[in-house]
Amino acid sequence: MKKFISFILLFQILFFNCAGANTYWGDIVPYDKHEKMNRKIFNLNLKMNKIIVKNVHIIWATMFPNFIIDSLNRAYTNLEYPKRLISCLLQRDFHALKHETKRFIINTTLGLAGIIDSAYAIFHLEPYDEDMEQALTKCKMKQGDYFVLPFVSSVTIRDVFGRILDFILTPSTYISSPIAAAIKLGLLINRTTQIQPVVKIIESNFTDPYDIAKKMYMLNKQIKLKNYDRSNVLSEIKFDDEIELVNKEKLEVKGKLKNENLIVNENNFTLTPDIVLNNYNPKSPLADSLRTALFDLKDMKNPFWAELSLWNRDFNKKLKTACVEISKGREKYKFKYVLQKDKHSPLVIIFPSIGEGIASAHSANIAKLFYEEGYSAIILGSHFHHEFVKSLDNHYPGVINDDIKHINKLVNGAISYLSDKYNRVFLKRTAIATSLGAHAILFLASKQWEDNANNIDKFIAICPPYELTYAMDRVDEVLKKANNLQHPDALAIIASKLISAYKYPQYVIKNLDSLPFSNYEAGLINAYIFHQKLSDLIFNIETEKNPDIDKKELYEAIDNTNYNDYKNKYLCVNYTNDELKNMTSLSAVSNYLINSDNYKIFHSIDDYLVNQNQLKELKSYAGDKLTLFSNGSHLGFLYRDEFIEVLRNEIKPD
Repeated sequence: MKKFISFILLFQILFFNCAGANTYWGDIVPYDKHEKMNRKIFNLNLKMNKIIVKNVHIIWATMFPNFIIDSLNRAYTNLEYPKRLISCLLQRDFHALKHETKRFIINTTLGLAGIIDSAYAIFHLEPYDEDMEQALTKCKMKQGDYFVLPFVSSVTIRDVFGRILDFILTPSTYISSPIAAAIKLGLLINRTTQIQPVVKIIESNFTDPYDIAKKMYMLNKQIKLKNYDRSNVLSEIKFDDEIELVNKEKLEVKGKLKNENLIVNENNFTLTPDIVLNNYNPKSPLADSLRTALFDLKDMKNPFWAELSLWNRDFNKKLKTACVEISKGREKYKFKYVLQKDKHSPLVIIFPSIGEGIASAHSANIAKLFYEEGYSAIILGSHFHHEFVKSLDNHYPGVINDDIKHINKLVNGAISYLSDKYNRVFLKRTAIATSLGAHAILFLASKQWEDNANNIDKFIAICPPYELTYAMDRVDEVLKKANNLQHPDALAIIASKLISAYKYPQYVIKNLDSLPFSNYEAGLINAYIFHQKLSDLIFNIETEKNPDIDKKELYEAIDNTNYNDYKNKYLCVNYTNDELKNMTSLSAVSNYLINSDNYKIFHSIDDYLVNQNQLKELKSYAGDKLTLFSNGSHLGFLYRDEFIEVLRNEIKPD
């Protein structure tokens, strides 16, 4: 379970709504022959969690601080040594047997019965999470059908037998008394508290939580059964194939990392970075874009305790949720907000990257940064997200002029809600957005400028695609290359690396500005991420059209759908490809970019969703209102101090 939680949380930190198409899952997810029944029980479990289980966990986390909960979990894990011992023996895994025995002896003695993980802290012996299901797998027992059980949730037949054997081999099973029963109940509550952030992320970010939960469960099983949770196993795995994005225009970088020397030459055109990121050590555009996972501010960690305890006072607890109606008869749109005590404080409206909801970790980080500068904040979701579509009638995101009408209505509705409810007068309003959101707010800014409106005073766009159809073609290129180079266990291996990076920070070497992924792995992660965002949107569109649609057939169709297919099916009904290309290009708002000064654009010279000619054209429009970074690809410079400092200077109240 701990690995499962780490995997979910890390991908949330990566700001991606990930699940991936079945194309990427290979044989990890079995045929779900009991899906109708499983979905009903899964939905029942979610309801029971809201009514009963979550409240129990809140009381527990409020009674005990985080370190006590972690200590109890470590002690109980140490007590489960017999099941790991027998599992290793049956698997004839004598390396793991020796390793686990060392850990048990060290943690029982130096670790005060396992309360402290001294084996890892002192001797760097990482835990091996062996159990009896792994032994049954080694003994050739087949996995069996997948079920969702009340309260227990996801299991397979083999998993059920494994859990029974784990129970039999746990010493505390044989201690029976009222006090012992109370202790066991407390330990059970203690261990299961960690599930709440997982439930929250799944429910708030995905249109089909059942499918996500099933895939995450099976992926976690694959990691354990193949021992990909061991660093020594991971270190021996090398991918020979590389995913490379080849620009039609080759990018040539000359000179050392000095602002006056670093010049990018292309076809008699010179583009010079405004800010050089020294010691960035670029790897590849795809890998560098993942460095956005390092974007973090103090007091923004999200352990399960922070989500539950009433004593927690970190920034995320300040965020409240409200909703506004965009279209009559449709679901109200949810947004998050945080307010300053000053009723005349400036306001920032935050738009995230493609497919992100209001629970985006990046949006929360940006909100905190503005809050520290005296701003109140509104956090919206992406207009390419299922919740945005649910709030509108027959709307397919991608036609920017149509999107902007709804976005503008949403922004005005959220501001009006806060103004009326809290008697607020926001004298200064700023909009900030990343990626697709940044592309949208530049069109929103142009529309406001043309209409001589003054709803928002300043716009900050970070890495906007210059031309949406070009950017989507680049994404499809990543999807195609990832499909062609698919390794059967690639997802499990990459997921385990993500878990290690989250659990053991030494795997993320921050002083070298790197993440532990090859270009192949980075390409697969990007493909996996982008496809899920598309999958979620199409799933919502089609199930709204036909609630009784066969979901298995729908997923089979979605798995073979890319962004160009989405464009042709949903957007080209009323527009040609050329019309969409021209409509979604920033050249369409060139008059605003040239003649207005109420915006700022941050971009990277090596962003893989734009080419150099597009950056050149954008620079000709924006001039010094465009700040270029020497590295970072797409959003891969957000965590750097240079960016945070220049953004703070940009937003300081007058």
